[in-house]
Amino acid sequence: GGVLFEEGQVTAVDDTAPAPGNANSRPSGGGKAVTVSVGGKDTIACDVVVLASGSASSKFLTYEDEVPDPGAQTAYGFEVEIDAYPFGKDDMLFMDFRRHHSGVWPGKALHPGMARALTKESSWGTSEEVPSFLYAMPLGDNKAFFQETCLVSKDALPFEVLKRRLERRLEALNVKVAKVLDEEWSYIPVGGPLPRPDQKILAFGAAANLVHPASGYSVARSLKTAPDFASTLVDAYCREGEGEGTSKGWSEGASHQAWERLWSDELRKCHSFHVFGMELLALMDVKSINDFFIAFFSLPEQLWRGFLSSRLDSNQLLFFALYMFAVAPPQMKVRLVVHIFTPSGRYMLSEYKKALTSS
Repeated sequence: GGVLFEEGQVTAVDDTAPAPGNANSRPSGGGKAVTVSVGGKDTIACDVVVLASGSASSKFLTYEDEVPDPGAQTAYGFEVEIDAYPFGKDDMLFMDFRRHHSGVWPGKALHPGMARALTKESSWGTSEEVPSFLYAMPLGDNKAFFQETCLVSKDALPFEVLKRRLERRLEALNVKVAKVLDEEWSYIPVGGPLPRPDQKILAFGAAANLVHPASGYSVARSLKTAPDFASTLVDAYCREGEGEGTSKGWSEGASHQAWERLWSDELRKCHSFHVFGMELLALMDVKSINDFFIAFFSLPEQLWRGFLSSRLDSNQLLFFALYMFAVAPPQMKVRLVVHIFTPSGRYMLSEYKKALTSS
């Protein structure tokens, strides 16, 4: 259907000059706006480039100024054959911050007498510890998937630490691993600046920072956004032409329109709010993050679900913040107020102020 797949590593994307006229250059027509170098050899001329190969593509883009640097969500997990699943046979465990990996006798994590040790006493001496949590999912036939995840840290929590915690956690849960079927290592940059809308080169998915800064979720949002973004590109491409379906190229104005569709002023406000939350989480120790999520999951379900799924608009996020402040314990209220005066707080206030002055 007219689609050409070129295997290779992109080494450069140039939007400043037409394609060079050498033997390895393969333009599809005159006046192409962008050239892509593949493997340092071939140069492909394009009307428009959309980077969609993950956050590694970010080196070809320019970003906003005066925004905190990204944090990192890291995870180690494995699919295993086990003797028995430690929770309900059909129960998937989500964000279990209990510290099974420290101070729990092997096989005793689920004993009723351990409840206090895993809650009130488990944060003793952990003020310098980066928190992590467990995902657990039964797969049937004595198979399960377990994953230890650091939600966010400004300095990525090493995979070796996550693997050690997961192994200790399963030992405390009395899970006997018979065989490791598959392993997973995950590194997701979260937060940070958004791409500038005044560049010809486009991006999508994680390359365009369509990753929720406070959760690391991205796939569902990208799938939901893709049809509308693709339609915007097609419409703009056709409008650049002399006639229906005919193109003379791709203008800076078309790129700006595409970026504005992907990251409107409204969505940039929402991103700044999420970055504010991410930066707050990155500063929390074990006790603080437990207090935070106890408050978070006490909110009305539509609020916490809406936050995690990026469905709340900028005004609803302000309502979310007020509700969260109301139910948070006193020490968390102080943290929230102080955090307003950090770089991420100034970034959020700046984005909301822009919207007020432009309306």
